[in-house]
Amino acid sequence: MSATGSPALYPARDYPPPPRVHWLVLLCAFTLIKILVGTYTPPRYHELVDSIAGDAWAFYLCLWIRSLDSDARSPFWCDVYVIVELAYAALDMRQNPSRTLDQAIAFLGLSSAVLGIVTIFLIRSDLERHYNERELYGLHLSGVMTFLFSFLYFQYHLYDIAKWREKERWANPNRPTFS
Repeated sequence: MSATGSPALYPARDYPPPPRVHWLVLLCAFTLIKILVGTYTPPRYHELVDSIAGDAWAFYLCLWIRSLDSDARSPFWCDVYVIVELAYAALDMRQNPSRTLDQAIAFLGLSSAVLGIVTIFLIRSDLERHYNERELYGLHLSGVMTFLFSFLYFQYHLYDIAKWREKERWANPNRPTFS
């Protein structure tokens, strides 16, 4: 906000830029990690290592969101999701678990899935709030696309925003260049 109480003309300069990674590069990285885990990790540990590798981007994105807004809800729920998912993956490695442990594993698996969906939609909410109230980019994310493609979909838009911010940085500072 400017001193007059209205949004600043160039508020993007006050916030860290989004990750400038093309969504296709992210997809290739996810695929490569999946192949490497499947090839070089003992089968017993596939799910645990795959969970750690897959959660890395979610965790990174939420750390970046926290740098945009310390009151954002997605970083907290991402932390909870990662802990529950890792607990599920670690317990699921056990051979011949008892019936009670089997039920706990099933509960953690279901909780992990629900928390993953909640986290994705909280990230969506935090991104829309930031890019519609603070940086005024006009970001609108589809619920269906968020559900189906989550981080790839977010990165598709964040890459565009990163390019927009780069153009804005080099543009004439006397006039707004919202393209």
